[in-house]
Amino acid sequence: MPTTPHPTQGVTQCTRCGAPIRWATCTTGALKGRRIPLNALPSPAGGLAAHTTGLGGLVVRELDRDRPEPEALEWKAVAHWNSCTGNSQQPAPLPPRSRPARRRPTVQPPLWGQQPRRGAR
Repeated sequence: MPTTPHPTQGVTQCTRCGAPIRWATCTTGALKGRRIPLNALPSPAGGLAAHTTGLGGLVVRELDRDRPEPEALEWKAVAHWNSCTGNSQQPAPLPPRSRPARRRPTVQPPLWGQQPRRGAR
């Protein structure tokens, strides 16, 4: 019997479209070991089976011919990049810097034949 995830635990917002997402670690396929965004709510049309670990993490696997349906304590999920409505041409904005870059004052020596300015070394 499939279960459903906690409605708010581990939910963040997509930086492109603002939709609620969950981050999960993939355990099978080409994305093995990578973190992928999932839509926060389960979907019956999902091609992924997700479940929580004992430590509160979220793990996802691809549904395949060997295991085409979610097992006990798993639910069907959709990868968020398949349903994101944000602009895919524009990169996500960078987070603001903690402080502006420090500019060092530059002092140029006088050119050949010029007199040094008053007050300069």
